[in-house]
Amino acid sequence: MNKRWIISIILTLFICAAGVAGMFLIKGHLSDKLDQPSTILADANIETNDTIIENEDESLALKDIIQQAQKKVVKIETMDGSIGSGFLYNDMGDVITNAHVVSGVKEVTIITSDELFFTGTVIGISTDIDIALIRVDGMRGMEPLQIRTEKAELGDEVLALGSPLGLENTVTTGIISGLNRDLEIEQYFYEGLYQISAPIAPGNSGGPLLHSETGEVIGINSAASDIGTIGFSIPIMNVLSLIKSWSETPMTNLPGVE
Repeated sequence: MNKRWIISIILTLFICAAGVAGMFLIKGHLSDKLDQPSTILADANIETNDTIIENEDESLALKDIIQQAQKKVVKIETMDGSIGSGFLYNDMGDVITNAHVVSGVKEVTIITSDELFFTGTVIGISTDIDIALIRVDGMRGMEPLQIRTEKAELGDEVLALGSPLGLENTVTTGIISGLNRDLEIEQYFYEGLYQISAPIAPGNSGGPLLHSETGEVIGINSAASDIGTIGFSIPIMNVLSLIKSWSETPMTNLPGVE
């Protein structure tokens, strides 16, 4: 009987000792784990930071597109006080604008985004399509805007640059809200226009319509509706051949200019 009692006491002491040792072992292991950063939280932070950086990159890219494009967009003033916009087409200093901006004049004043003044000479103008080309010798050698030869699609996000109401370096945003619009204003017939939701106003005429993802020119802002936010832009691809012909062989006699 005494022998069994002694064995029972020994087993009890062994179990208690094992329990105490196990408790200290678990406590030490948990303590080490608690001191370590959470893997889930760290991964979540990395993913969140990546998202933020990605959005910042997209925002900076849009700002870069605007800042770079503004250097190549000009304000156009005529002797009679008319104001319009234009943009650099090539490294020869040729500036695209609307015909109605420079109608009846041979020379115009060109004002850049950094307030440099140049004299420009009209070297091409149409009496049917609202397009004209101005040569600005002082801008020769400057890098022009890139032209997109693919047709824009409904819903494409766009930027309209120019000098509405004489306010230089104005940028408005919108989308291509309609395709293949036709209209007639005064002497010009507009065919296959882009309808845009980016607000434009008098003074925007001749300024570029840019694809907001690439900064490439897709159109020439030409007209706006009196009601609502609806503008119209001539697809650049529709008039490139005419513009190129003027650049290579400037007109010697301009309609309406003596």
